Formats: sequence, C-alpha cells, structure tokens
Amino acid sequence: MAQVVIPAEVGQLVNVVAERWGYYLGKRTIQSELMKATTIERAKVRAVGQMISAKMNEYLNSGTDVRQEVAELQSQLAEARTTFKAKATPFYEKIKPLNKVLTFLDKTVIPQAIEQATHEKLTPRFQVSDYVLKALAPKPRKKK
Repeated sequence: MAQVVIPAEVGQLVNVVAERWGYYLGKRTIQSELMKATTIERAKVRAVGQMISAKMNEYLNSGTDVRQEVAELQSQLAEARTTFKAKATPFYEKIKPLNKVLTFLDKTVIPQAIEQATHEKLTPRFQVSDYVLKALAPKPRKKK
C-alpha cells in the first residue's frame, strides 16, 4: 500500500480544522443538553408570552381593558424567565469558552493555516458556488 505524503502546512490545516469541528460538536452537544434540561421552563415562557399576546389582541380588536391581566402575566413572565435563566446558566458557562475558541480559530488560526497551505491570501466571496447551490436546492418529492 502506497503512503501519501502531504506537506506539513496541509497537515496543520487539517488538524486545526478537525480541532475546530471538535469544539463545535462539543458546543452543539451542550446546547442539546440545555434544550432537554429546560423544556418545561421554555414552554412556560412561551405560553405566558402567548397569553400576553392574546390579551393585547383582545384589547386591539375589542377595546377591552386588559391592563390588570397583562400586568399579572408580565410578572409571571418575569418569574418564568428568571427560572429559565437560573437553570440555563451552567450550560451557558460551559458554552462561553467554546464560543471564544471557535471565534479565534475562525478569524485568526484557520485563515492563517489556509494561507500557509495555499500560499494565497483568503478573499471574500460573494457568489455561492454552483455545487453548493445544487446541494442546497430542495429535492423534488416523490409522488405516492
């Protein structure tokens, strides 16, 4: 079996991109845990917000005085948000350093590694490549 030798710069680029994806996957895993752990709290915040919206619509559509109900619901919403924030904080503390690392790698390390491997400076792109457009295009649905 023949062994392929790649330049050190290319190997370094591959390693740093792999490291970046490791941090990204770690972040996504923590976010998933956050969503599972706060399902009830997020549902409560959403439900109270919808009740406030319904009361405001009632006021706008029929002129009914809903100030007292909205004030009570706003206090419930503040309480629900506080509960959610308390439960979510440990997850956000784990995510925070990963976000900093991802930003540093994306803005500094990876562009430098690409430049070292290709000997060309990165330039902004404003047109999406055809192969990407094709991959993102909606697939036709099969008729049953």
